[in-house]
Amino acid sequence: MEKLRVTAFKGSSESFCEALDEAQLKHSKVFHLSESVMASGLTIEIILHGGFGALAVACLAWVRYKKNRRINIRTKEGTSVWLEGYSAEDATKILEQAESIAVIETGPNESSKELEEK
Repeated sequence: MEKLRVTAFKGSSESFCEALDEAQLKHSKVFHLSESVMASGLTIEIILHGGFGALAVACLAWVRYKKNRRINIRTKEGTSVWLEGYSAEDATKILEQAESIAVIETGPNESSKELEEK
């Protein structure tokens, strides 16, 4: 059973966990104990059953729902990739090479649908 850790920044952990729940991906929050200040967000550990396809779909759906969301993937080769504009198949291939993932939600919390209605 493969596990992948994601760092969630700027209050993105709740909405990202909801996207994981909708995709029926098991996950848990990892709390780090430290005596010093840590400059990172919340860590979420995702348990992958049967590959990266469901995670790719959940990530793409999360990013597309609001324009202020971004996912950065650092590959094992050291390349940084922003997961935007990819197909589910391409996103799956990128996630298979992931060493670390950061999910970021900044700015206003309006969904893409809400912005289109304005």
